Amino acid sequence: MKKTLGILSKSRRMADFYAGLLNGLLGGMAEIDASSLEDGSIRKLRDCDLYLVSVTSYDLIYHSWAKDFLPPKARTVQASVTFSMEAMETLRAYPDGTKALLVNQTRHMAMESISQLYHLGISNIEFLPYYPGAESAPELSPVFSPGEAELAPPGADVVDLGSRRLTANTVCEIALRLGNPAFLESREFAAYAAALAGVDYSLQTLSYNSLTMESKLELILNALDAGIVCEDEDGRITLVNRAAEEQLCSSGERLLGRPAAEALPELPFDGGPRLVSILGRDFSVTTAPLYIRERSLGAFAILRPFQEVEDQQATLRLQKTPKSHHAKYTFQDIKGASPAIRKTREIARRVAGSSASIMLDGESGTGKELFAQAIHNASPRRERPFIAVNCAALSETLLESELFGYEEGAFTGAKKGGRAGLFECAHQGTLFLDEIETVSPAFQAKLLRVLQEQEVVRIGSVNPIPVDVRVLSATNEDLSGRVRQGSFRRDLYYRLNVIPLHIPALRERREDILLLAETFRHQFRASFTLSKPVQEALLRYRWTGNIRELRNCMEYLHHMGLQEVTLEDLPEQFRTCAGKRRDGAASSREWAVWQVLGELYPQGRGIGRQGLVRACGNLGVRLSEHEAREELRRLQDAGWLAVGQGRGGTRLTKAGYDRYLELLEQ
Repeated sequence: MKKTLGILSKSRRMADFYAGLLNGLLGGMAEIDASSLEDGSIRKLRDCDLYLVSVTSYDLIYHSWAKDFLPPKARTVQASVTFSMEAMETLRAYPDGTKALLVNQTRHMAMESISQLYHLGISNIEFLPYYPGAESAPELSPVFSPGEAELAPPGADVVDLGSRRLTANTVCEIALRLGNPAFLESREFAAYAAALAGVDYSLQTLSYNSLTMESKLELILNALDAGIVCEDEDGRITLVNRAAEEQLCSSGERLLGRPAAEALPELPFDGGPRLVSILGRDFSVTTAPLYIRERSLGAFAILRPFQEVEDQQATLRLQKTPKSHHAKYTFQDIKGASPAIRKTREIARRVAGSSASIMLDGESGTGKELFAQAIHNASPRRERPFIAVNCAALSETLLESELFGYEEGAFTGAKKGGRAGLFECAHQGTLFLDEIETVSPAFQAKLLRVLQEQEVVRIGSVNPIPVDVRVLSATNEDLSGRVRQGSFRRDLYYRLNVIPLHIPALRERREDILLLAETFRHQFRASFTLSKPVQEALLRYRWTGNIRELRNCMEYLHHMGLQEVTLEDLPEQFRTCAGKRRDGAASSREWAVWQVLGELYPQGRGIGRQGLVRACGNLGVRLSEHEAREELRRLQDAGWLAVGQGRGGTRLTKAGYDRYLELLEQ
């Protein structure tokens, strides 16, 4: 697949000129996309493997305009330009002492072109700059222009030298960064280099192999994304590659030959990796000495923006992480329209964008991991790993080695080379600890340290490893009660329970039962229908196994191969529940009221008369407000009901709840 090369220029004409030139040279190597500031096409810049940025020395020193349009972490090459050999021959044909204007877009660009011509050996002509907006122009002839003849004074005798071309060094760097050093051996490159003016090393060679070792080294160092600064044995700077120039906001010419301790006092040239701050930016710096046959030749430093190093580490860790460690569910996969599930889903959406720890509590089978995955996929960490661990499924020793990792030889059977723990694998991602209530007090202390220090120490090691992990935990027990009993650490509990999120049981969201049943039927591609009595039985059933039990029920019916499911087709426990409605209470109306009130009692919640009517309707039982009032009065007269006012609502008494449990057992 071809690489892509984006071209950024202020001028549309120059963007097209560079695109045509490079298409002729690199057409088989890269697909080229040219854009300019002039026509606004730069605002639609697409992602490319590499970008060529047309800049002047003024842009480099004072204003990096192109950075506003480049994507993050873009790999760039700065376009250096020079005149053609043909232009040099044209200029040398003029007699000594010739005075002429040189026209360009701005005064700075005109002066830069004049300086370059003098540097290339044009000494027979005295150039004066001219540019649009210049106050006056002496009447000189000829007037020279590097492809900008339309900018000359009206009526002037213009000699167009042709647009300046990319230097061979720039073309070399593009080829190397696109991964094609063989291009430097081609006839096309040799012919192109020979047509350029200058004493640049790449202009005097016809092949990469004929370059001197120093030239090859400079080419390679300039092609690297990392900043490189070298000093000699006397401590003076001898080399600064282009990436370092960008990072240090200084040209190599300003630094070369100066003592490193004076020019770059923040930059260490001894010792191991360090984190340094230069011009307000953090860099990871690695230094190493240079020796030939035990003779010191100085040292070099490699600079990388610290955030770039962090991102690369995260990318490498992600590559080592098993493909199964990702979240596949989103909030769209959490089905239900009941007030209980809507409220929980909305809270989860709101907190997903933070990095705070969340504890999900709910009975087994309510979908706690489903919520955890949805939270991860709605967070800024969505591109990083999601790793789920069931703490109850692993012994304490195995859980510790899985989460924290181990060094080679840390224990019998330890893998050669050691192993990264799941905290490391989840770096910049999410770790989901299910059934957290099962971990031992000793392990709780180790987990607390990791959360406090944001670093892990592998088993058998003393070296801490920094980690950035969001921890989601889940429990199906009353963990606060465990804290009061002293079996779960209070400090760990509050570390994990920054944001509590209750996942409602299925009996707390009965309005969703038939919707979920239909969702599972569709997933199994089943064709059966549920009769009305079956639907009522499903609505009345307690669902102690919650959504998981409902899914199992629908899978069971799918395998039965039925067209319409009747009560007799249901498993025994559902038929028993259906019978209780008829026989355990005087009527379906009475049983519906008992069921609504009985399921609210453990939650400490009451209900108003209109709410009771709606809840009974969700159970498939029609109840008028008058009938609801009569049922509530009957239960109150028996001492089973406490009628409340306002938002507290009406709820069962302790005796009423005991009666409800008796009815369930009938």
